[in-house]
Amino acid sequence: MASVSTALAQVDSRPFFEKALRYAIEQNVIAPEALKTMLADAPKGMVQIANYFGTAHLRTDLESARQRIVNLISLYLEEVSGGDLQRAALSLRDKSLLSHSKGGSDMIKRLHAMPDAKIIGGHSVTAEDQRNFLNDHSLASALSLAEYRVAFENRKACQQEIDFALWLAKKMNAPADQVNLCGDNSTLLRSAMLVLFAEKTELIMPTRSGFVRLIEAIKKKSCKLDEARLKTFLANAPLEFQQLGQQEMQRFIADDLPEIRKVASTADSLLYGESSLPFFVVENIDEDNREYERLVAQEWHRVTKGDGDDPAVVSTVFLLIATGFPAKPKLLLREGQEIIRNFRTSGFNSKAVLEFIDMHAPHESREDLRRQWLEDLMPEAELDLADKDPNFPDSHMDRALEYLRKTCATSWKSRRR
Repeated sequence: MASVSTALAQVDSRPFFEKALRYAIEQNVIAPEALKTMLADAPKGMVQIANYFGTAHLRTDLESARQRIVNLISLYLEEVSGGDLQRAALSLRDKSLLSHSKGGSDMIKRLHAMPDAKIIGGHSVTAEDQRNFLNDHSLASALSLAEYRVAFENRKACQQEIDFALWLAKKMNAPADQVNLCGDNSTLLRSAMLVLFAEKTELIMPTRSGFVRLIEAIKKKSCKLDEARLKTFLANAPLEFQQLGQQEMQRFIADDLPEIRKVASTADSLLYGESSLPFFVVENIDEDNREYERLVAQEWHRVTKGDGDDPAVVSTVFLLIATGFPAKPKLLLREGQEIIRNFRTSGFNSKAVLEFIDMHAPHESREDLRRQWLEDLMPEAELDLADKDPNFPDSHMDRALEYLRKTCATSWKSRRR
């Protein structure tokens, strides 16, 4: 009889609580006195729920509370009984309605406690957020048990992957403060797999310069995964992390490695290019940024002599290129005069400057450098190097040379007294 009733319950659209209660009454699982106690408990639970989400003095809140308590009991009752009406009836006999309602509430709170996306630090678990989540999923978006289980498994997978990424970061000595700000945990996983794939490399998260060297090593066709090294690295990890590690490495080999090994892919473009794969690198204040520039933007480093972060050097390079001269980091007086003369004759070749930036500057600096040229340096220089005001002639270039001296890296002293 129980099996027949349970089978019928699967196509019955009523809440599971209602089905189980009716079954319990029909099968005499719950005695009449116990049923009276249950019916007396129900309004108490409704008032508690109404007060939690609104007020028990409003009819609409009480009606919502009635729906909530049915939804919560149904969720918990179906979970603990496995959908078996006989077991559900016995649970209703042995435990109060309030305990069943609390069980459903605890299930939804447990679901909320896990992240719904693989983002480190992106999941809020405040009391207000929990309340809003419970409010939604106990009424407007009430969860069936099947929906709950799918959502639970998805969130559990997100939590496991985040935990695994954090474990990798700690094991590879990544600074916790930087890890907490990295966002999508895939950046940590990808960088960790990069380190583990590259043979004979130190098992630490790379700095920017270290990343360049890793990419250079992995681009070699002879570089192959050392399975024994990976297994040893994961040996002391929890079993689920060992499984995730193997899965993530296979994903890295299938998806990321081909992109890394493309001829057009450079360490700089992978880190900062528009279509880059996201990687995590350690920002190390002790690492000289010029070392990174030297490795990834050799022409930029050569032209600026390693002073690519000096506005005066950058201005010098840009103005030389814009007036048709070879780029260099410092101006002689005669070179300054030639810049002025060429500008007054032909203007600036802005396209040449932008092409130089796109071809040679580090990816992460390109947008700022374009803006510096187009919005700041070029408009200002066009005004200050010109000799178009008849009331303030500059035929001897004194005013223009003074502008260059203040703006660029120059070798002459001011002529003004």
